[in-house]
Parts: sequence; structure tokens; C-alpha cells
Amino acid sequence: MMRLLACLVAIVLGTAVLLLAAGAQMDPAGSAFAMIGSLVWTTVGPHLLVVALLSVTLASLGLRQGPRRIGLAAVVIATVAAIGSGWIVGRIAVATRAAGGSLDPVAAFLLTTMREPAPDVIETIATVEGRDLKAAVYRAALGGSGPSPMLVYIHGGGFMAGTITETAADLRWFADRRWLAVSVDYRVFAPGEPTWDKATPDAACGLAWAHANAARLGGDASRLVLMGDSAGGNLAINVGYGAGTGKIASGCGGAVPVPRAIAVQYPAVDPGAIYERGYPIPGFEPAMLMTGYVGGRPEQYPDRIAAISSATYVHPGAPKTLIIAPDKDSLVVSDSVRAFAETASAAGVEVELVRMPYANHIFNQIAANSLGNQASRTIRLRFMEQAVR
Repeated sequence: MMRLLACLVAIVLGTAVLLLAAGAQMDPAGSAFAMIGSLVWTTVGPHLLVVALLSVTLASLGLRQGPRRIGLAAVVIATVAAIGSGWIVGRIAVATRAAGGSLDPVAAFLLTTMREPAPDVIETIATVEGRDLKAAVYRAALGGSGPSPMLVYIHGGGFMAGTITETAADLRWFADRRWLAVSVDYRVFAPGEPTWDKATPDAACGLAWAHANAARLGGDASRLVLMGDSAGGNLAINVGYGAGTGKIASGCGGAVPVPRAIAVQYPAVDPGAIYERGYPIPGFEPAMLMTGYVGGRPEQYPDRIAAISSATYVHPGAPKTLIIAPDKDSLVVSDSVRAFAETASAAGVEVELVRMPYANHIFNQIAANSLGNQASRTIRLRFMEQAVR
């Protein structure tokens, strides 16, 4: 009886892992099944591999003295699940190493929240139309000589949500490696209140403020990297590229500096592609996000779409740019990000495109220490350190 139970448990566990592995092979914008399959591996991939190996062990035990047909089925399912999960986790590890990142396999099992610890201080950047724009400051760890290089981070959230401390674990991680980390605020849209013409000047305001206050905060303004994810990646590229051409102005005054480099992840560079082909997650539908941000459908406001599209700001003198792009992004469709990278590179921008296999949107933000989170941190750190030398 126990051997039969072992076989049945192995079948259930192996099948669950197999289904997730199968979903990870599909187009994530095509179904909820595929979207979920591509979400889990960069977060709990090692855990799923252990589950698959456990199912192999149970199936092997059951095969020896249990019902032979059930035992053979359990062994086959468990073995395929173990091979599939090992392949996916291995691909993620190889891609990370190839991009100059690193992974700690033990830490990958010790998942923690992204929203802690708290910043050292939260300051008010400016008050714009009655709204206080804030900055969360994570001071660089002591050590070394002279001021620290600095990063200015712009959060994501579909232009509708997000906070300056939602990636606190990452910002503190960079600060612990002697980077002054400053996360800046911008206005997000609300029903009937589009912010397509406000978010970019707000982000530029935050960058200008961080640059002007660098010395007071312990940073070196000449070694500044602009960073952003998703909607924040769009703003980081648009502000960072536009600062050198005069297309971007700060919403609170002050000169907008040209950053030494830009590091973005799954940036929303092509609003039209997101509107048309992103997967409709309930409450976070791509069409709703884009229409809310620009105040209507793209065909109604082509000028507004052009104003927020990152291709508008591409020019040969733009800062060198790292783009980390999930291969299975169901929101910011992956081919639109790759197409932007090709466009920018063809225009003369030094672009490094890192493709993360079996990864979906916010692959690095679901849990700190996950495979995706470690890959994201270490690849960006390598790029930034090289950029500010």
C-alpha cells in the first residue's frame, strides 16, 4: 500500500512540474497556462527541481515492490519532469553567467520580500500641482575612499501603480556594495487623469534633484547610472536619451543631466505593442494601462503615443544602455523590446541586450534572492561598475 501511495504521489508531483515546464515553452501572451508557466521558473525553479527529484525517488521506491504499470508510469513522468526542470534551471544559470552575472544556489532557496529594508531617509524632491514628489535614499555602505557612484531608480507599475520602495531589497543590496541608491517618484494615472505628459517631467525632476544633491548624499554626480523597470524603464530611456537633445525638461526646474549609462529591465518602449498584444491580466490589462496613461486609445492620440515611445528619443549620442529582456514577457511583449534594442544599436547607441530564458515580466521582483533576482542584480552591477570606471 505504501509503495502504491509513493507511486501516486510521484505521479502527482511529477505531473505538476511537467505542466509548468510545458507552459514555460509556450507563448505567454497566448494563455493563462503559458503565462503562469513562464512566471514560476526564475522564482521557484530550484524548488521545482527538488520536487521533481523527490518524485523520481518516490517513483523508484514504488516501482520495486508496487504495481509495475503504475510504477513505470511514475518513473517515466518523474524522470521527464526532472530532466525538464533541470534543463530550464540550467538555461537560466548559463544565461546569467554568460552576461557576467552570478548565482548562489543555496540563497536561491531562501526567498524573502522585496519591500524591505526601509530606506535611510525619504526626502521631498518638489511639490508639483499640489503633489509631493518623494525620493527614497539608500546610503552607500562605508568603506573605500571618496564619494560613491550613484544610481537613480525609476519604479514600474504600468504607469498606474508602484512605489519608490517596492524594490527596497535590491536598492539596499546595491547600497551595500557602495552605491548610493536613490529611488525617485512620479505621478501615475488615475481614472480620467492621464499622466503621459507628467510622468516624464517628474522623472526628469527626480534625476535632476539626485544629481544636484549627490555630494550632500555622499555620491559622485559624474558617475551616475539611471535605472528603471517596465514603465520605469520607459521613463529611464526617454529621460536619459532625451536629456542630451533637449527633448526632455525637468518638471520642477534645474538642468537634466545626461547619465553615464542606463540599465533597464523589460522596458515599456513600445506602447502600441503592449496595447495590442499584451496578455490581459484582470485588473492590469495592457489596453487599460495604455488608454489610462494617454487618455484614450492609441489611434485617437498618435502624438501622445509618439511622445511616450522610446524610439522617439533614440540618437547616436545616447548613453550606453543595458536592456535585460525576458524571453517570455507576457506584458511588455519580448519582440518589441528586442526590436527597440536593434533600432537603438543601428542608430549608434551602445546597447547590451541580455535575454533571460524562461522569464516573464517582473521575473526579478517576485522574491528577493530568487534565481531571477540574483541574475538581475549581478548583471546590472557588472554593467554599472564597468560603465563608471
